[in-house]
Amino acid sequence: MVKTIDTKDDDMRIATAAMTAFGLVLSGCGQSDTPAKTPTAQDTQIAAAAPTPSPITRMAPPPTTKSVGPAERRAAAAREEIGTAADVSQLQALPDQNAKVFSLSGGDPAVNGLVTYFALFGGPAEGWRAYPLGDYAEWKVVEARAGRVVLAVRQDAAGPNGDILKVERTVQIDFPPSGETPPDAVSVSTSQ
Repeated sequence: MVKTIDTKDDDMRIATAAMTAFGLVLSGCGQSDTPAKTPTAQDTQIAAAAPTPSPITRMAPPPTTKSVGPAERRAAAAREEIGTAADVSQLQALPDQNAKVFSLSGGDPAVNGLVTYFALFGGPAEGWRAYPLGDYAEWKVVEARAGRVVLAVRQDAAGPNGDILKVERTVQIDFPPSGETPPDAVSVSTSQ
């Protein structure tokens, strides 16, 4: 079935809609029937407390700083020169014991990614002697006194269903507190 379009009806609808819209606009332009409000002391205080708008100014870009001296090009250090210093991800200095506990990023990042060491300083000639402690998900020094350092550690392990089990343990490190040359080995005990 073919429907004929009566353009006369469409023109009338459009004209009616336009006049209605125009009437609504004009109705908002007339005077209000409510009397004008006289300002009160409170209105004056609110107006006085309002912030004064200020124009936005753009700062000029800072001038290029002058070089403080001749520049030198420096290549990245060879791994042999810095050892594994760039891999250190956590460090706890223990200056009273001439010791430190530190971790290298290197284990499985999802499970026990902190390969952790205890180190004693042997003086400028010998440097640091490091003793491996284990791989942990996280650790914290909870006690540090002459000849003993205790860590609270968390190790993650795969459970029987493939889920990750979080196991908290205590690691105790005992060493001679003499302050002389570090020993060849330290005693490390772990709670179960």
